[in-house]
Amino acid sequence: MPEWVNLALFVAGLAALGAAIWLVVRANLRVRRAEQAAEEAHSIKNDFVAMVSHELRTPLTSIAGFADTLISGWRDLPESEVDEFLHYIHKQSLYLGDLVEDVLVIPRLEAGRMRFRPEMFDLGKVVHEVTELLVATDSSRDVVVSMPTGVMVEADPKRVQQVIRNLLENARKYGGEQILVEGFGYGDHYVIVVADNGPGVPDDAVEKIFEHFEQLSKGDARSSSGIGLGLPIARRLARAMGGEVWYERRFPTGSRFCFSLPLSAGEKDIDGSVAPVPESAEPRRPPGLGLATE
Repeated sequence: MPEWVNLALFVAGLAALGAAIWLVVRANLRVRRAEQAAEEAHSIKNDFVAMVSHELRTPLTSIAGFADTLISGWRDLPESEVDEFLHYIHKQSLYLGDLVEDVLVIPRLEAGRMRFRPEMFDLGKVVHEVTELLVATDSSRDVVVSMPTGVMVEADPKRVQQVIRNLLENARKYGGEQILVEGFGYGDHYVIVVADNGPGVPDDAVEKIFEHFEQLSKGDARSSSGIGLGLPIARRLARAMGGEVWYERRFPTGSRFCFSLPLSAGEKDIDGSVAPVPESAEPRRPPGLGLATE
C-alpha cells in the first residue's frame, strides 16, 4: 500500500478520534451544567422554603402568644392592655395575609395564569388608603402623601394596591424615617413615586433588588425581615398591567421607587389574563423620565 494512503488513513483516524473525544467532552459538559442547574434550583427551593418558613413563623408566634394570653386571662387584664394585644394580633394578621398573597402570586405570573379584573377607580384614594394602613401600623415613620384624589385609571385595583403596598413596605424596611408618596401625570401614564431619605441603593445592586429573594442585607445580621419578593412582584405586576416599576437615586440621599400605570386600559386576553412578561424585558417607563435630580 502506498505510503500516502497509510498517511491519509492515519490522519483520518486521528480526526475521528479527536471528534469522538470532543463529543465525549461536550456530553460531559452538558451533564455538569445540568447537574449545576439542578443543584442551583434545589438550593433556591431550599432557601425559599427556609425564608418563607421563618417569615410565617414570626407572625404566627406573635398571634398565638397574644391570643393565648387573652384566652387565659382577658377578664383580669386592663382594657388598654386588651386593646393593645388585639392591635398586635390585627397587625400581624395583615402582615401574614400580605406575605401569603405575595407567595401565591409568583407562580401565577410566571405561568401566565394571573387573572386581572380591570375597573375604573380612583387611584389617589387607593394610595391614601394603603399609606394610612402603613402609618397605622408603624408610627415610627413620618409619611407624607402629596397626591390628589380623583385620578381615575382603569386597572385591577387589588393588584395596584399590592404594588403600592410592596413599594411602601420596601421604603419602611430599608429607607429612612421619612417617606414621601407623590404622583403626577406624564403623557398617557400616571406615575406614583415612593421616596425615602435612607442610604439608597448602590449602582451595582439596582437590578439585583428586582430579582427574586434578593436583599442587600442577608444572613443573621440583616436588619429587616422579608424574603426579597416585594420589588420583583411589584415590577412583574406593573408590567403585566402595561406599566413599569423602576429605581431612581434621590438627591442628596435616599431612594425613589417609581410606578407607572397607563391611564387607559391595556390590551387584555378575552378571559382577562395577561401573558407572562420575561424577566429580561426592558423597563417600559414613560419616555423622558430619567434619574431624579431633586
